Amino acid sequence: MITIENYFDVSRNIDFDKLPAALKNGDKLTRGAAPNNWSAYNSNENIKRVINAYMQKLDDYLEKNPHDEPAKAKPRAETEKPEKQAAAKKEKAEPAKARPEKEPEQVEKIMTEIVFIKRYVSMHGKTKTQDEILRFLSSMQKAILEKRIRKTSPYAAEIKHIQSQLIKCYEQMGASIAVTIDKKTLEKYTAIAESQKTMPSVTYIKQYISLHGKKNVKDKAKSLMERISKAAENQKIRKSDPYAARLEKLYRALNSYVTGESDAPIISESELNGLMGLVRNSQKKSPGLSGPADDETPEVIRSTDLSAMKFETIGLQGKYRELIGDPSVGFSAMVYGLPKSGKSTLCIDFAKYLAEHHGKVLYCAIEEKFGYTLKEKIERLQASHPNLYVSETIPDDLSKYDFVFIDSVSRAGLDMDGLRKLRHDNPRTAFIFIYHTTKEGNFRGKNENAHEVDVIIEVADGKATGNGRFGIGGGVGVFDLSAAFNTMQKSTNF
Repeated sequence: MITIENYFDVSRNIDFDKLPAALKNGDKLTRGAAPNNWSAYNSNENIKRVINAYMQKLDDYLEKNPHDEPAKAKPRAETEKPEKQAAAKKEKAEPAKARPEKEPEQVEKIMTEIVFIKRYVSMHGKTKTQDEILRFLSSMQKAILEKRIRKTSPYAAEIKHIQSQLIKCYEQMGASIAVTIDKKTLEKYTAIAESQKTMPSVTYIKQYISLHGKKNVKDKAKSLMERISKAAENQKIRKSDPYAARLEKLYRALNSYVTGESDAPIISESELNGLMGLVRNSQKKSPGLSGPADDETPEVIRSTDLSAMKFETIGLQGKYRELIGDPSVGFSAMVYGLPKSGKSTLCIDFAKYLAEHHGKVLYCAIEEKFGYTLKEKIERLQASHPNLYVSETIPDDLSKYDFVFIDSVSRAGLDMDGLRKLRHDNPRTAFIFIYHTTKEGNFRGKNENAHEVDVIIEVADGKATGNGRFGIGGGVGVFDLSAAFNTMQKSTNF
């Protein structure tokens, strides 16, 4: 029986759209009397009589038409299976990670900017030393100076932000620091870092080159063959791939080696030379060459292949580029002149520039040692920099330095064999050798030394004049270096 006490409870389960118009209107009248606590119903006999009649008719209608009363919805716990309930709870507690909007772009070489962004992202949550932060900054600055990263880059803002954050980090840190990147920046930079990946075919070609011509590498050769086969089966490498044909030749070379038909994985010299441009990050590289290691480079190559090779240069800018051009990594130079001509002043300023822009520098002050004159020059030239180190001797281990100045060669007691050994043992370290000359401008072994180095710098009458293999060479005034350096530094800011 429907009454005013239970009307709203009963009416929740009634689909009034299916009821006759009179019953729909009765519902509206009844709800209109309810807001004032049924005051209209209790105070007006006409309203009371109409509502009672309506409820009676509604009760009669529902008795005759029970199908018009929708079934009450069962509680969720009764209608859903336990596993679905558990899944719903888990989803609520731990939202699923968003899938990337698109797959990474496959490229032959990942953009330099993305490489640095990826490197920055990988630092998150790790403890880094001062040297590690400084190396990162130096390599980024070098890429900017070499125009591998430009202001027009789509990621110029991100690179500038990373640069400023690393500088701030270095200035505020002690011996080490735990790196933390804020969540929003980390998500943004991670998306950029994952936007490109190296084409599988290029990856496998690089792995093959590390095995080319080597014996006793059958396990590695088999493993590489399996990875190539699996990639082909999974359609990760297709016939439309620009390197598919070359990769097939490499696969046959590996197979010949694994089955005993050859002593090592070998392809023709011309084919190997054609792949040299793909190799960028080999651990054993010839000084200044972005290509295979010395023992992997053929003795004879075509001139066209030589033209296609890419050599790694320092990326000098400003007055030092005008002085000696842009030398390759691991270059050598000789600086000579009369005593008090300004050789040390020039070289300390050069060391400062290299430390600020290109890597770690060691200045072997064998001539002046840790004395007042050396201190005065460093202060006058504002050459104090965490990337510039000074010693009174030549350390046994020079591997951690990108540039080494030896002032002077005669005081170090080095002969030609000693100089050659330094260069041979440290192929990616640049050496700047400083010599004293006689009043006639000569010194012992001058001609022999001149033939051994890549760059010759003569200091005389307050001016340095350069000549060598990396440019025509020019002149620089030695005693106004600070002003010249400031001008050059402004021109190289990112």
